[in-house]
Amino acid sequence: MDNNHDHVNASTSKIVEGLYSYDYWNPLNSHIASYIKSPIQLSYINSKASTIGRSLRHAIVDLLDHILREPNEYEENDTTVIGTEHRVYHTRRYTFKPNHDERQNSEAPSIDKIELDISSLAPTVFYQIRDDIGVPNRTFRQSFSEHHFKDFTNPGKSGSLMYKTFDELFILKTLREYEARLLMQILGGYHLQLNQRPTILNRYVGLYSIRFPTSISTTETYIAIMVNAFTPSLQVNEIFDLKGSTMKRKIAGLLSVDKLHQLKDLDFTDLYPDGIRIPSSVYHRLHLVVSNDVKVLKKLRITDFSLILGIRHLDMTNDDLIQQRPAAGIGALLHMSQRFALMPVIKHRLFSLPSNSLNDPTTSPVSYLKPLEMLGDKLDASVYYNNDRIASASLPIPGIVNRNNQRVCLYLAIIDILQTYDCMKSMEHLLKTITDPNRRRQYSVVDPNEYERRIMKFLFETVFINAGDSFPWPIIDISTSVADNESTEPEEDNKAAQNQTSTGQNKSAVQRLNSTLNNIWRFRF
Repeated sequence: MDNNHDHVNASTSKIVEGLYSYDYWNPLNSHIASYIKSPIQLSYINSKASTIGRSLRHAIVDLLDHILREPNEYEENDTTVIGTEHRVYHTRRYTFKPNHDERQNSEAPSIDKIELDISSLAPTVFYQIRDDIGVPNRTFRQSFSEHHFKDFTNPGKSGSLMYKTFDELFILKTLREYEARLLMQILGGYHLQLNQRPTILNRYVGLYSIRFPTSISTTETYIAIMVNAFTPSLQVNEIFDLKGSTMKRKIAGLLSVDKLHQLKDLDFTDLYPDGIRIPSSVYHRLHLVVSNDVKVLKKLRITDFSLILGIRHLDMTNDDLIQQRPAAGIGALLHMSQRFALMPVIKHRLFSLPSNSLNDPTTSPVSYLKPLEMLGDKLDASVYYNNDRIASASLPIPGIVNRNNQRVCLYLAIIDILQTYDCMKSMEHLLKTITDPNRRRQYSVVDPNEYERRIMKFLFETVFINAGDSFPWPIIDISTSVADNESTEPEEDNKAAQNQTSTGQNKSAVQRLNSTLNNIWRFRF
């Protein structure tokens, strides 16, 4: 750990151990206090994002070292009681010296240090969860000890503060108080779910609280650590957040490379109107596992969760993907002119890794969420993953895009599983029912029973299609594209054909550009 840059020091006192107290889950609880405090806390927390990130990174390593001991060195304390492991916390006070920018933005610029109490909640339970899902605790420590966090924008509406570790294997996200308490309460059962049955529920691998002083009182925030489902090494091209809802479930404006990782339900139906076929055996297994996961959440009265779907294309580039969405008017003109300008650029293969990237931790093919492994299913690796280092290491679901038969690899997980359908959400839904009765079932937040029916119908009638006997995975060697395998002509003929194709594409592009200009001209005059 590089303390010279962090300027964080632990106090001389020992780590304090205790039992966290919480109110048992009550479906009638409105959590109104949490709803009121959260926006105020988030505003303050966002202004201290750098402070929180650096001190938390230090504390995670420090508190983890407290439990990374050999079993024969363990000493029983006076706090822990068998059956209360999910309520145990380890706390230490840290002194943080803010940098110049943080002093300028501080409520008290003259202050030269900040004292933070940082707690690791249920540390031994999360230690075991990490071990059980294949995350070595020494490796977990390394993700937090070598580099600073990466800040990134939260695409959701909660406004939560989010970080990634440098290697992007883990995501950190702030939770509301009632969400953190719910996670602690269900932690024992959640751990059993991960161990005893196939599940694609998001993997929580740590929970921390930070208490820091403000000008009025002490503020406490909770931060969960989750496994990143879409590490850079997977080379995922598109990410969809799917809820089965149609209200505000589409990105605004033209599709761009930056927006390919922020897509939603209506974007999926636009880009894949006939869905994606997957092998029949995988389809039935996925249906069973997702159905069980959704029922588990329904019984906890949890709603508004998402299935995130990552798609890695084997036969298309990002530029090809952007062309799938039609544009009109001036947008079409700009879109086509941009496309025309980029034509001379040689397309790169999405499945290839640069030779100089093999030593980069963000490009090594490491993922702790392997779809087929989470589903408890297997496929013939020699057929679907042959010569594909990324797929062989991450075990995605193979898919065929309907209409064009292009190959994709699918990665997925169910996230945001701590939003209970409390009184506040019930009142919100009631208001939507009164003000917009015809579309009340299409809003994001609905009753858990309705949410279950809606998301299952959407996922297994619109997104995932049972391929049956129609699954033409045409290429065994994934390093060769469909286009390369369609022709058996000699190399000279291939070059001539490629030149002819390129000329035809250029002419076609010019024709489309002229047509767009003519349409706009007629529209104006």
